Amino acid sequence: MGKLLRNFISLFFKKFELKHHFLFQKNRDYKIARVLYFIFFLIFIPHGITHSEENNHEKPIETQELESVNSIQFLNSSKNSFWFASTKEIDPKKYSGLIDESWEVYTVPSVYKSKKEPDKNVPILWVVKKFKIQKAWTEQIAIRAGIISDRDETYLNGVLIGKNGDFQSDKPQAYDKIRIYKIPEGLLKKDKENILLIKVGSYFPGEVGITQDFTSIGPSFLIEKDFYHTEYFKLILLMIYLTAGGYFLFLFMRRRKEYENLFFGLFTLLLVIYQFLRNQIKYDLGFEFFHLKKIEYLILPLLVPIFYHFIRTLFKYPYNIVVKLTDTVQVSIFLFFLFISNTNTYNTVNSNLVQPLWLISLSFAIAHLIKKIIKKDIDAIYIFFGMLIMLASIILDVLSTRQIIVLPRVTGYAFILFILSLATILANKFVRLNEEVEELNTSLEKKVEERTRELNQTLGEVQALKVQQDGDYFLTSLLLNPLTTNKNTSESVETQFYVKQKKSFEFKNKSHEIGGDICITSNVELLGKNYTVFANGDAMGKSIQGAGGALVMGVVFNAVLTRSKIKAQKNKSPELWLKEAFLDLQNVFESFNGSMYISVVMGLVDNETGFMYFINAEHPWTALYRDGKASFLENELVLRKIGTPDNTESLYIKTFQLFPGDVIFVGSDGRDDIQLGTDNEGHRIINEDESLFLRRVEEGQGKLKETVEKIFHSGILTDDFTLLRLSFKENFTEQETHFSSEFVSLIENGKEKIKSGDIQTGLSELEKAYSIHSDNEEILKLLSTMYYKSKNYEKASKFFDEYLKIKPENVDTFLYASYSHKMSRNFNRAADYGEQLMLRNPNLVKNLINLADVYKNLNVISRAKELIEKALALDPENTKGLQVQRSLSQFSQEF
Repeated sequence: MGKLLRNFISLFFKKFELKHHFLFQKNRDYKIARVLYFIFFLIFIPHGITHSEENNHEKPIETQELESVNSIQFLNSSKNSFWFASTKEIDPKKYSGLIDESWEVYTVPSVYKSKKEPDKNVPILWVVKKFKIQKAWTEQIAIRAGIISDRDETYLNGVLIGKNGDFQSDKPQAYDKIRIYKIPEGLLKKDKENILLIKVGSYFPGEVGITQDFTSIGPSFLIEKDFYHTEYFKLILLMIYLTAGGYFLFLFMRRRKEYENLFFGLFTLLLVIYQFLRNQIKYDLGFEFFHLKKIEYLILPLLVPIFYHFIRTLFKYPYNIVVKLTDTVQVSIFLFFLFISNTNTYNTVNSNLVQPLWLISLSFAIAHLIKKIIKKDIDAIYIFFGMLIMLASIILDVLSTRQIIVLPRVTGYAFILFILSLATILANKFVRLNEEVEELNTSLEKKVEERTRELNQTLGEVQALKVQQDGDYFLTSLLLNPLTTNKNTSESVETQFYVKQKKSFEFKNKSHEIGGDICITSNVELLGKNYTVFANGDAMGKSIQGAGGALVMGVVFNAVLTRSKIKAQKNKSPELWLKEAFLDLQNVFESFNGSMYISVVMGLVDNETGFMYFINAEHPWTALYRDGKASFLENELVLRKIGTPDNTESLYIKTFQLFPGDVIFVGSDGRDDIQLGTDNEGHRIINEDESLFLRRVEEGQGKLKETVEKIFHSGILTDDFTLLRLSFKENFTEQETHFSSEFVSLIENGKEKIKSGDIQTGLSELEKAYSIHSDNEEILKLLSTMYYKSKNYEKASKFFDEYLKIKPENVDTFLYASYSHKMSRNFNRAADYGEQLMLRNPNLVKNLINLADVYKNLNVISRAKELIEKALALDPENTKGLQVQRSLSQFSQEF
């Protein structure tokens, strides 16, 4: 059927192209769409897929050893866990567990294929699993048997513990239902062999067995809790989608000309219904399984065409004849499904006709988007990337449905990214049409444009000064002075400047200075936290040349600060903010082709915790004054001066925890280049001891004025000299924190329970303590660590997020947080943490491998390859790295 359909559609395109040759000459969309169609066709309808299993010549272990079932234990096939299958008729009450030649090793989960007769249709299959339990159990035990296609009777030790479906019925019963059966008390044996025997009846020809999900045994309340948490979380997401879809349907009712709102609302509504019908909660409603499946199949012919029309109406494309024909066929299929009642027919038509026709609609949709992307349409870019994520999830689900791979459904999770991208675009479009908001946006736009023009004008003046060797010093100083500003208003972080430029001049009987040093402080808000920004720069050259560099830095850095007030810029991590600020400066200075460089120390200090992020680009080392002693924070040169080619490859963000009373000094090299005197020949003696500055800070007791005076007493300045002093809670009085006895008791009990092995109870006690003091560092660390160790990555990621808000200095935690978010399929958050960690520790191999795996899941293959190549360059024999590299190579070949 699939081969005939491929030949038919291929012939159709050739005939159509000959008949409408002029269209293909004029309309590039047709050409792009046709190429995309055949690419997708190769993905969705493979010409021949062979399944191969790894040969295992070792004798399989018939009985799996389980230490305890007081926690969930997985029963899926592995090197220590084997399932067996037989098509021979068995009496479940008399079966002794003997594995003879009629049994074959069967991989769970997967569709059963007999090694002896792989093409044989198996209507009834017997599946057996044997296991022993070493320790006693205290709770009622249940078994999760995964998704069984289609009906089953499940026996434990010869006793029926559960069943689904009627073996005599010719209708589907429950081929996508997760089976959970409670084990009657006294049936499970300790230290003896337990025999789990499942009778499986097929519905679809060639599809029988435990096909999806996973198998496990454990306390029934834990298994049900895990089951319902997952399903209800999906329902919550569906409610969000439903709200978004309803909102845009309401917008269409108010503005009937905007059909994109109608199509988006219908698309969202249909997809919500479809995803609900894939949710296990549907079985609690009491509806007949066949009727639910019929609704599911009725939605499929309409879903993708409606999405195409959303793209078409959003970007004002005409309704072409190819899509009209495709839509006609899809509507006909919908009506056909409506009047027949055979799930096998539904499945065959869907696989061989509906899905291939989807590719035509998707090909034109992507062609439209590519055409807009070429024109740099931002809405098209957003939709395209959202669509790529959604398309990848759909491909995985289609391949899973066709039993080519075995994976859980991922479309429901990927859809949130997709729907948010579409909803954001439509919401922005609606906002632009709203008169009141449009007026505010126009006003803001004008201000931004005006500010940009001013900055561009200033930068243009710098270029003019560069050409004009005899530039006006006074004009330059007028431009530079407003850029050297101490705008920090934080009460916990105080900043002070001292600026002394080497070049002095008089203008209109007033003395002025000009030079290449600059100091800037301000405040920004990032991820809901307030930071103090500081920067100290020393541009290459003397007087006017140095002033030009300082002016460029002042313009660019103040532009960065201005841009940071925009809402979108506030959602960045401190590391990313510093990286982008550095890149902005690097790109501008690099454009001078080596005629202008600048050394810089710039950073951010958390106003609440005192945690400092900073970059040192070949600037004198940062000094710390603590408890009467001064010391340097750096001990090696990492970055060259800003403007040096290829400087970004060595970008490294340093961090340091400031404590109350700590003082930081950042200064230009004028602090060290002191003329101590002259030798016998009259030559100047210049200080070469960098530690001299530390002694002057100690002599000045960490005060700015006193430190500057001590430096001047040492000798004569020979260069521009600036000094920036930053103190954290200098007059802070530490207050003792008192915790309630209940809180302390909960922590101690929790620790004790965990230590004794009662992990669940211990975590429960700790979560109660967390509800009392949610910002307690110890609680957050314990909860995140224990949930990580117990592989509850969803909860681990939640507590890692909270922990890193108050303890960002813990570098290892970023890796654990990234991994937890990855395992929770929150790949964007995982990428954020990985990128933050890479900026702090660029050569951490574990992070590079994990981040490459994250980007592979995000379908950002180029970035993933770049990271894995770097990781393997550092550790060529790393097993995990080689595994990810092979996975990327395989992924590239497939797509």
